[in-house]
Amino acid sequence: PAGRTPMHSVAAYFTEALALRVVRMWPHMFDIGPPRELTDDAFGGGDDDAMALRILNAITPIPRFLHFTLNERLLREFEGHERVHVIDFDIKQGLQWPGLLQSLAARAVPPAHVRITGIGESRQELQETGARLARVAAALGLAFEFHAVVDRLEDVRLWMLHVKRGECVAVNCVLAMHRLLRDDAALTDFLGLARSTGATILLLGEHEGGGLNSGRWEARFARALRYYAAAFDAVDAAGLPEASPARAKAEEMFAREIRNAVAFEGPERFERHESFAGWRRRMEDGGGFKNAGIGEREAMQGRMIARMFGPDKYTVQAHGGGGSGDGEALTLRWLDQPLYTVTAWTPAGDGAGGSTVSASTTASHSQQS
Repeated sequence: PAGRTPMHSVAAYFTEALALRVVRMWPHMFDIGPPRELTDDAFGGGDDDAMALRILNAITPIPRFLHFTLNERLLREFEGHERVHVIDFDIKQGLQWPGLLQSLAARAVPPAHVRITGIGESRQELQETGARLARVAAALGLAFEFHAVVDRLEDVRLWMLHVKRGECVAVNCVLAMHRLLRDDAALTDFLGLARSTGATILLLGEHEGGGLNSGRWEARFARALRYYAAAFDAVDAAGLPEASPARAKAEEMFAREIRNAVAFEGPERFERHESFAGWRRRMEDGGGFKNAGIGEREAMQGRMIARMFGPDKYTVQAHGGGGSGDGEALTLRWLDQPLYTVTAWTPAGDGAGGSTVSASTTASHSQQS
C-alpha cells in the first residue's frame, strides 16, 4: 500500500480483498492469517472513517461538495420558516452543519429555533458533536437544540426523533442509505420512516457507484477497480508525501470499502453503491418520493468547490433540467469517472410535510417519551 504510485496502493488493497475472499470461501483449504486490522474492521471503520473524512475534507472537494451543495438546497427549503429541524441519519462529527448554522444566522430574519437530531452508534461521538454544534450556534446567537439518537440506522423509530408541530423538517442522508440496499425491506421501512416525520425534503449524497450493488461478481470487481483507481488518483493529486499518515488514513477508508465490496457477499456486504438512475428508480417506484430538483445555486456552489481543488481534474455534471429550472442531480467527477452524486427528494402524493405532523405521531411520541 505504501508504493510509489496510486496504482501500487490500489493493487495492494484489491489483492488483500481477493485473498480474504478466498479464505472466506474455502476456510478449510486456505489460511493467510490476515492482519488484525483486516478482521477487526471488516464491517466498518468507525473512528478511522471519521478521521479519514476530516482529512478528505482538507485535501479533496469530496466532503465539501456533498455538504455545501446539500446545505444550499436546504437553505432554500427553510426560507421563511421560524422553526427548522434537520434529522441527520449518520451525523458522524457533524462537519456539514457549522456552515448551515452560519448561513441561517446571516439571514435578515434568522429562524427563531434550530434543532438538529443526530443519529449514530457512538454515544460519546454524538455528545461531542452536539457540544461542538451548540458552541457554534451560541457564538452566532442562534437558539439551538441538539438531540442525539444512539442506534443503528435500520432500528430508528419515529418516536425517537422528537418531531414537533410547527417545524419545517428535513431528512439528511450523506453516505448512509447505501447500507440499506442489502435488505429491500429495510430500505422500504426507512423511506416510510422518513415520510412519517412530515419532512418536506430528503437530501441524499452517495457514491455514484453504478454496478457495485448487483450483478455478477466479476463485473462488480471490474467496476470497483475503475472507481477506486480514480479515488486513489484524486488523493494522490493532493500532493501529500507517500509516507504521510494522513494520506494512509484517507486511503485506508477506501480500502475498507474495497474489502467489503470484493470479499463479502449477502447481508455482510453493505458497500452496495447505486447510480443516480438506480436511486431514482428506488425512490420513485414504491419509495414514495419524487425528485425535488437541484438548482443553479447548488450547481454554482459545487463548481466553485471543484475549482478550488483541481480545475483541470474535478468537474461537476448536472443531470436533467434541460437547461431551464432545477436539474435532477449533481455529480462530482474525477476526469471521466463519476465519484459522488447529490439529489433532493420530496414525498409524493398529497405533499404533506413540514408542520403537518399528525396527531397520532404526536401521541406516539408522548407515550414513548
